[in-house]
This record gives sequence, structure tokens and C-alpha cells, in this order.
Amino acid sequence: MRSILIVAVVVAYLTSFSGGFVFDDHPHIVENQSLGDVPAALRSMTAISTRPVTRLTLALNVATFGKHPLPFHIVNLAIHLVSVVVLFGLVRRSVLLLNEHSPTGLDPNLVGFIAAILWGLHPLGTMAVTYIIQRHESLMAMFYLLVLYCLVRGRMAGRSWPWYLAGIFSCWLGMGAKEVMVTAPVAAVLFDRIILSDRWRNLFRNRGWVYAVMMSPAVLLLVKVIPILLKDSSGQAGVLGTYETASPWLYLWTQSGVILHYLRLAVWPDYLTFDYDWPVASSIWEYLPSTLAVVTLLGGSLWYLWRGNPLGLVAFLFFLILAPTSSVVPIIDVAFEHRMYLPLACLSTLAAVGMCYAIAWWKASESIARQHSLVLLLTVGLSLGLGLRTLQRNLDYRDEIALWTSVVESRPMNLRANHNLVNYLRAEGRSAEAEALLKQSIAWCQQHGYETFPLEADLAELYVYEGAADLALRQFQVAIDSATTQSEKLSPYRQQVRDRQQAELHTSYGALLDMVGRPADAAVQFDLAIQLRPDVSHWYALAGDAHRKSGNVDLAFQRWRHAVEADKSMFQVARDYGMLLAAAGRYDEAVPYLESSVRKDHDDVAAAYQLIRIQAAAPSDELRQPEVALTSSLNLQKQFPQHQRELREVEAMALSQLGRFDEANSILQSLILEASNNDSATRERLQQQLAVVQKQQPIRLTRKSPVTTASR
Repeated sequence: MRSILIVAVVVAYLTSFSGGFVFDDHPHIVENQSLGDVPAALRSMTAISTRPVTRLTLALNVATFGKHPLPFHIVNLAIHLVSVVVLFGLVRRSVLLLNEHSPTGLDPNLVGFIAAILWGLHPLGTMAVTYIIQRHESLMAMFYLLVLYCLVRGRMAGRSWPWYLAGIFSCWLGMGAKEVMVTAPVAAVLFDRIILSDRWRNLFRNRGWVYAVMMSPAVLLLVKVIPILLKDSSGQAGVLGTYETASPWLYLWTQSGVILHYLRLAVWPDYLTFDYDWPVASSIWEYLPSTLAVVTLLGGSLWYLWRGNPLGLVAFLFFLILAPTSSVVPIIDVAFEHRMYLPLACLSTLAAVGMCYAIAWWKASESIARQHSLVLLLTVGLSLGLGLRTLQRNLDYRDEIALWTSVVESRPMNLRANHNLVNYLRAEGRSAEAEALLKQSIAWCQQHGYETFPLEADLAELYVYEGAADLALRQFQVAIDSATTQSEKLSPYRQQVRDRQQAELHTSYGALLDMVGRPADAAVQFDLAIQLRPDVSHWYALAGDAHRKSGNVDLAFQRWRHAVEADKSMFQVARDYGMLLAAAGRYDEAVPYLESSVRKDHDDVAAAYQLIRIQAAAPSDELRQPEVALTSSLNLQKQFPQHQRELREVEAMALSQLGRFDEANSILQSLILEASNNDSATRERLQQQLAVVQKQQPIRLTRKSPVTTASR
């Protein structure tokens, strides 16, 4: 039977070998330059870093075969095959043990085979197997099943401790594959009590030490994961999102609908989707029927578990494994099919038992052999259907365009899917297809009552990339008009999401207006974005730059100050803010920003010029450092000869501070002769400085003096 399982699963996944790297595979594998460092991956195992076991397997993949997708797919399939075989052995031996104490009427080999083949061939598992980076999920599932398998083997073996040690080791490794493994010790204890032990006392006397050792990495993992889920933590953005997070209760109500959808796909896997973009509930009433259904199912599984029914255990494990991602922790992505990979094994086991009991009841007058034949015939039919669907589904992972096309076909309202597909089509020179796709999705959303302005904004951006600025401006205005009408009252979370989408529309429109030389109009759009979402620092920087270009210096100061104070990592914005302060004569405020810019970029001649200019001739005695300015000016002239004229002017300023008026006079007269007759402003400024020097007085900057910059 194992051979049949392996052959069937391999055949179903043959089409996965043509798949490439998609979506998160690129940042985590293709663009990860350190991925092939096996020693570093081994060190991460002892450092309790994030998912070190999966990282080690990926590193070994790269070190052995390089970054070609085929070896990754082969290893992923091998992990899946091991899991399928382990599930077969786990179910088979569990039924054997149950039959020893109280005959169940089930054939261990038959039930184990059905459970394993239905799970192994089910297309709902393809995301965990064919999507390369989701090795996290499949590897965790393999270790999870091995923990339970080692327990049952230890219970049946003459020398049990090697199996128990193997189970502990599997549990530890699983903790390093994915955080969902934290539920494995709980599952192991419940499995022991229902399948292996008749009393809690015997359980803890015989295997209490096993679970105590299993719990230690679970505690360490919880200590590491919980801070990530706290507000304002450094790792929160990757889990809960950068800007907005649903409340735990709304997320919980939403998950009831997601779980029912998972169950539907387990029965009828028609529209499988890589990216759902599932909407979070606005209230409990939105998902009340599904909440009642899930609570009923969970309550039933708990009742049967309490009564010691093995089927109650399997049903409860379905909910337990889903709990970390489908309960009260509001993860940014509400629904993903790979989360159903291991819970699907529970459903397959329940289906296998249910099929056997149903046929036995239906054909009670028939012989056992006849009943088993009918079960196998039904299994073959189901396996063929599931296998063919898996073959077809794997083709969606062959490249980015195929993958995102499949998402848009099943969920035309999915903004991320439309956006990604348009970008990939445009990169392939297929802009006409991208435009047609967006128009088709917009029409579908209008017909079914979904908001269209984000898609209309994507269409406008497509026109921008194609160089059709006038068409893009008109399309952006269509999107703006569409966004101003809101048909329903939303929850605070949903309103936050909508506000961000609308603010992103305003920033994109503002960027285009700025590009076509309309900075005042661009500033209006950036300010509208800030009003909608005042927590995004980058938008203040955009608004500040637009206000500067349109001559509104006071507002530029306000916007840039907010940006640099709110986000210390915005170095370029801080540099530009310092330049603006210097241009406005606010030298004491400008110096710290300019000094920081020069330290970070020694080739930033513009910032360096403004800094030494202040040091040479600032009105304040505390800011003037003419010796430093003179030395820096001479060094910069050697380094940047193309900016010698501006730097020699600073040299003259510094010399005048040091009382070396003759040298300053000579430099200024030379600069006046070199100045173009067309540059009257420069000639006038130099002549004013020359008049000051000829009076044997040092040159001083004024608070509102015009500024010449070496470079922008």
C-alpha cells in the first residue's frame, strides 16, 4: 500500500516540477544572497532564530543544487511523501490499538490507506507543496505527524524510549519549522489519553517526562513569538501589517467564515486561490451564521473528546492546529490555503472512517470483503478526481502571470492580484492585455457592488508607465470621483483600510501632478492623503517637497519636520529638510541635519557646501568655524573640481573671517571676472561681498539670504 501511495502522489505532482519561483520565493530565496550559507543556518539553529530548520533545508538546497526551482520542488515533494506515509502508519497503528481494547469494526490498513491517499492527492494541499517557500508549512506538518507516530510506535514497541526520543526530537525540529508547531505537545497529550492510555495517571507515569521535555521548546517559542504580536514591536509589520490591524474579536468572527470556506474546499476544491484578500468583518452580524456553525462543530468535537471518542479527538485537532492562525491573533492575511495543509489530514481521516462506516451500514447484509471492495472503488474514484485537480492546480504555479491570472479569475475584486498581474504583464510588454484586464475587473466590481477606485488608480498608473500623462490625469480624476462616494458605514478597521487605499490614490495622483510640473496641485493631493492617514511619515515628505517647489516654504517646513521627527530612518528627507533650513537662513536648525548627511554620504557635495558655508560666515558666533570651513573648502575643491566656483566663494568667506582680506579680495575679483554676464544675480552677490571685504570687514550671512547650491 505504501508503494501505491507514493506512486499516486508522485504522479499527481509531476506538473509541479515545471513550476518556477513566485511571489515570496523571490525575496526569501532568489534575492537572498546569504541563503546558501549552511554554517550560518546551523548557527541559527542554536540561536533560536525564526524558523531555523526550514532555513537550514533551504540552505542545503542552495549549497547542493544552486537556485534552480526544480531541486526545491523535488525536496518539497519528498517532504510531502514522507508525511503521507507517516499518516498512513499513524492511522493504521492507532486503529490497531483501538481494536485491541474495543473492536471498532474498522480495517486498520484500509482506513490508513484511504486517509493517506485522500490527503496526499487533495489539491487543497498544493499551496504547501508546490509553493516553494511554504516548505515552512509542509515541514512543520511532517514533524507534527512524526511526533504522534513516534508515540504510538513507542507504545507498541518492546523498547519504547528510542521512539519517545525520536518524538521529542521531531517536536523540537518542528518548532523550528513553523510556529503552529506550538500546539503539538497539547495534541500529543490528548492523543496519548484517547488512543494510548486508559487513565491520566498511567499517561503521566509512563510518558510524563516525554511531554515535559516537549514543552520546553514550546515555551521558548511562545516567549519569542508573543512580543512580535504586541503593538509597536519591530516584527509586527510582517505578521499584523504595517498600518492597520483588525481587532481580535472582528478577526475571530471573520475566521468563522474562513473556516467554513476551508471545509467547503475540502469537500469540493473548485476555486482554489493563491491570495484571497479576504475582507475582515465590520460586525459580528456579518458572519453570525458561520460563527454559529463553527461553534456548533467545535462544541460537538469537544463533547466527543470529553467522552473519550477517537473521532472527537481527530475533529478537535482540526481546530487546534488552525487555532494559531484562525482564532484571535489578527494576522494581516486573513485566509491562506496552506494553513489547511495539516488540518486537512484530520478531515481525510474522518472521511476515511466515515466512508467505511457508511458502506458497512448501507451494505450490512453483504460480506466484509464486498464492503471493502466498495470502499476501495469509491476511494479510487475520489482519488482520480482529486489527483486530476492537483495536476491542473500545479500548473498555476509555473510562473507569476499564470499564478496571478488564476487569482483574478476566481476573485476579480482582489486588488493585490490585479495589481501584481498588471505589473507582470506590463514587464512582459503586454500592456494592452493589462489594460483590458483592469477594465474587465472594474466592470465586474461595478456589477457586483465592490468599490472600484483602487483598480481605477491602477489603470491610471498603467497609463503613466506607458507615457500617456494626459490619459493618466483623466483616469486619476475618475478614480478620485469614484472614491468620494461611500455606500455603507464601515467598522473602524475597514474604514482605516479604505482610508489608506484612498490616501494612496491621492499620493499617486500627486506624484503625477508633480512630474508634469504642477507642484501646487500635487501638494493639495499629498495633504489630502495626510488628512486621511496622518500616521504615514513618507507622505509628509512628499507634501513638503511639493510645497517647497510651489514656494510655500512655511508649509514645507511643517511637513518635513513632521516626517523626520516621526521616522528617524528617513535620511534623505532629513537631508533635504536641512538644505531647506539652510536656504531659509535657519542655520542653527540646519547644522545637525547637514552634519548627519555628510557623515552618512561623504560624496554629498551639496550638503557639505551648505555646511561649510554656515561654518564660514554664520551670523551666530557659536556656529562659525572659519578654520574648519577653509580646510574643508580646499579639500572639496580637489575632490569636486566641477564645483570649484561655489567652493572658492566659501573659501573667500572663511578668509574674511580670519582677517585675510587681501586673499579674499583676490578670490572674489577672480570669481566676478569668471561669472557669466547672464548670471546677474551671482555677479551682484559677489560684488556685495567684495565691497564688504574692501572695507576690511568679514562677510556675514543674513537670515534670509539667497543661496547658491553646488548640487541638488
